[in-house]
Amino acid sequence: MTATIAVVGLGRLGATVARRLVEAGHRVSGFDVSADAAGHARGLGVQVAGSCPEALRGAETVITVLPDAAVVEAAAPEILAAAEPGSCWLEMSSSHPETTRALAARAAEHGIALLDIPVAGGVAGAEKGVLTVMAAGPAALVERTRPVLEVFGQRIIHISERPGDGDVAKTINNLLAAANLAAASEGLALGLAAGLDVDILLDVLNASSATSFATTTQIPTFARAGEYSARFTIGQYAKDARVALDVAHRHGMEPAMLTRAHDLWNALADDGHAGEDYTRITPLTAEASGVEWPERG
Repeated sequence: MTATIAVVGLGRLGATVARRLVEAGHRVSGFDVSADAAGHARGLGVQVAGSCPEALRGAETVITVLPDAAVVEAAAPEILAAAEPGSCWLEMSSSHPETTRALAARAAEHGIALLDIPVAGGVAGAEKGVLTVMAAGPAALVERTRPVLEVFGQRIIHISERPGDGDVAKTINNLLAAANLAAASEGLALGLAAGLDVDILLDVLNASSATSFATTTQIPTFARAGEYSARFTIGQYAKDARVALDVAHRHGMEPAMLTRAHDLWNALADDGHAGEDYTRITPLTAEASGVEWPERG
């Protein structure tokens, strides 16, 4: 069934999602404040509008793919004013749970149903249509929007009936992934300092209890190859770590290991690495440890 869909936020992830929706036969309009992002999306077949209200005109479904909670909050008044009553708002942004909960309540006052749908898998996952979608909101709304979600998502996991819980799951996932990659990078730096061959050490780790996505995929694919092209930045990981730690503090927790990961990623961002691909943490960790990271190049 063809739907009329508006995508607000046409960055790397948003543009890729919009392209998949176009290729699936949907009528897709879009808006982004960046002329470069808008032009790129236009080249992918998206009908790019000159304003957010124009993009939302007649849309049955609105998808927001924005960089953080502050941008979502800034865009919300225009979205709520322009969205059609009875439409669905799929909030895919990397946001904050409390922001999403508040927006869901405001949307309901306008007759708009908001489903919280952060995703895992990044731009590469979106390109292949294999994202994991963490849907939080009424089960009926998940089913209503499933045909759209399945265009870019391979696994649609219903987290709970409460919008914002998807953001909680996403931020925990990202902070655990960040902590895991940081720990693996430090372990490999230790191996190098002790004179071990990094590839042999990776073989050992991947055949043992220390194996992880960091050691099987992230480090071999990017850091060993010297191709830092995962298309997610150190700054983005640092931001997600801050959100996760804020959630922990709101629940009276002081998670020691996750706080250390938060501090490490934010220190890298503050030291001028915020815009670099997050997979560069591995050579940066080696460098900070006084050893040279061996790229196969």
